[in-house]
Amino acid sequence: MLVRSSYFLLRRMLRGYLGLLLLLVLPFTLITVLGLVGAEAPAVEHGLSMMDYIALTMILMFQLFGGAYALEYLSGDLFADRRWRMLSLPYPPHTHAFAILLASTLFTTAQGLLLLLFTQWVHGVDWGSIPLVLLVLLLISLLSQLVGVAALFATRNNSLAERVTEVYGFGSIALAEVWFSLPDVGLFDLLSTYGNPISLGLNAILAIITGQQVQRAILSVIILLGATALLGLLTALLGRRKLA
Repeated sequence: MLVRSSYFLLRRMLRGYLGLLLLLVLPFTLITVLGLVGAEAPAVEHGLSMMDYIALTMILMFQLFGGAYALEYLSGDLFADRRWRMLSLPYPPHTHAFAILLASTLFTTAQGLLLLLFTQWVHGVDWGSIPLVLLVLLLISLLSQLVGVAALFATRNNSLAERVTEVYGFGSIALAEVWFSLPDVGLFDLLSTYGNPISLGLNAILAIITGQQVQRAILSVIILLGATALLGLLTALLGRRKLA
């Protein structure tokens, strides 16, 4: 039942043209335009070209905002007018919630895969091992979905939960120093290296691409796994109360 429900949810997501436009077409366009603008820029961290760095950060950034999928479908199906119709399904609400989480995670990871293949074939980005990079994107996608679901369960307010996911997304971008540098002091250095999902993803994927700083990458993956497990446990506890 879970697999079948997830399948139909994936089909619903494919019909969500606005989400596809924002989380697939928009990053395609931004990566191409910014890559062309920075084509003559010198190599950045670990000898990556500017196009490599732009593609990597953009793909990670849009995985964060992919958490809107689980939030939107969960809010619409179980916290809005459709709730009473969904309660007539031949399985409990928490099964439907888990199907939404599973389908949203797979869907945004698949979008990430398309971006990986696009940047490799069109812009010549060398990802090293795409399956390993995809596993990192899967972790970040799951974490981002859980942020949205946990926020909705905690607040029971879709607008407030959306604000929480925006703080999570833009806060991570700021801490990762994507747009600007943070003060060069101990706390900010720690947060910009291990304190947000973008930096953790960068650490892991850079090691996959270059083979350097493998220990940092392993620690980053462990932190991602730990954060995902803890947030998953919190989400399950909140969901048990809210969906009972």
